[in-house]
Amino acid sequence: MRAPAIPLALLFACGSPPEPTPSNLIVIVVDTLRADHLGLHGYDRDTSPFLDEVARQGMVFENAQSVSSFTRESVSALFTGHLPSTSGSIGWYAAPAEHLPTLGTSYAQAGYRTGLFTTTLMLPDPAYARGFDSVEHLVKKGGVSGKGQALSERALEFVRECDDDPFMLYLHYFDPHGPYDPPEELKRRFTDEIHPDPVGLYTQLRKRVPEYVSKGFGPGDPLYEDQQVRYDAEITWTDQALKSLFDGLAELGLADNTLVVITSDHGEEFLDHGFVEHAWTLYQESVHVPLIFWWPGVLEPARVPQRVSLVDVLPTVQLLQGIDSTGPSDGHRLVDLKGQPLTIRTPVLGELLVQHRNVLRSVTVGPWKYIQARQWLNPRQRSALVRNERKHEEAALEVDFDPWGPVVREELFNLTDDPRETRNLKNSEPELLEQLQAVMQLFEKRAREISPEQGGRGEAPELDQAMLDALKAIGY
Repeated sequence: MRAPAIPLALLFACGSPPEPTPSNLIVIVVDTLRADHLGLHGYDRDTSPFLDEVARQGMVFENAQSVSSFTRESVSALFTGHLPSTSGSIGWYAAPAEHLPTLGTSYAQAGYRTGLFTTTLMLPDPAYARGFDSVEHLVKKGGVSGKGQALSERALEFVRECDDDPFMLYLHYFDPHGPYDPPEELKRRFTDEIHPDPVGLYTQLRKRVPEYVSKGFGPGDPLYEDQQVRYDAEITWTDQALKSLFDGLAELGLADNTLVVITSDHGEEFLDHGFVEHAWTLYQESVHVPLIFWWPGVLEPARVPQRVSLVDVLPTVQLLQGIDSTGPSDGHRLVDLKGQPLTIRTPVLGELLVQHRNVLRSVTVGPWKYIQARQWLNPRQRSALVRNERKHEEAALEVDFDPWGPVVREELFNLTDDPRETRNLKNSEPELLEQLQAVMQLFEKRAREISPEQGGRGEAPELDQAMLDALKAIGY
């Protein structure tokens, strides 16, 4: 098959926005939510009945990709519209770079009341809070599951406090992030038998993945299927919390005047490529995320098949609501001034730049996806690392980190023919491989030219022992 020509130019949004409109914005991130476990993306379990209904009423981007499979890199990109390498927001302590305007600052400057409410401990850096009037981390003792309803209630309380002032909310629901601890009744929606001795994702499984696999852990094995049931039940748990939020907006008469964006920071692995959890790879199970724009009466229901990125969210909502974009970004506006989907023909880039784990970049054009590794740990090495991750994390911070080191591994996939990325075509498609390598080289050149001294790499924030214990409970 003849390889298609690939545009090497990476285009960036610019131009003057329209006049402001008196509407509200809620950006919702559901942590660790892989798209293919939702009904709206064809999943066979009824995990997300409410979200599926929202999707029927909204504009669904069917092939949205997260920027990274690590929360801090993804959310930094969502907040700024810039990729990790062009902003310097990279690594374990990535945070929005100080020199860049953010979701919070742009709406605050436009006169909005702004709130950031989360049920995760993964966003402790003050850089995330820039521009937000109210910031709260509603975290259950131990840092694990179970605060989705409380988050929805707190969000509605904030909305009531705003009276008639326009508001912007960022809500980060932690579930279905591990360790997968949903209510019993939700687990029983998907199975008649609850495993009596489930394996702990962080306390047991990820520390010994190859050993578990050698003993039969995998599809069909009761322990493996129990992990899937628990994960799916946590999706349903969050789906119920989202319904409470939307019901509250309707009761307040705000549903028609509020743009809601629902997405995720990354997906989750279940041995799709030999490991579990996330923040290790850029395969589709880790980066294909839902992306829904819901605004009744303004955005018509639609299913948009083109590949888009989380960096496209900020310029799109700014356009729709007449917010000053305050400069170019790595993202593109996904709709025009009339709310009609635009055709985006530029590459979709991904990055995972965690210095003590894997250092990866990907570029996707149409069905073709190229993954380039500058550092690569196999599943056995990953399990060995997480048995003492704090030590490796601290050691990595003591040395200079070059995110553009030599390439040690390359993969090329056709996502149409091989959506699970099992057949590496780098040797059979040399012309296409060369074109995608050229795209990556162009991106590297641009990133090296404009990125400050890795300004958003961040430093380890000051955390008390309770916070450290809570982070450890969720695998960090």
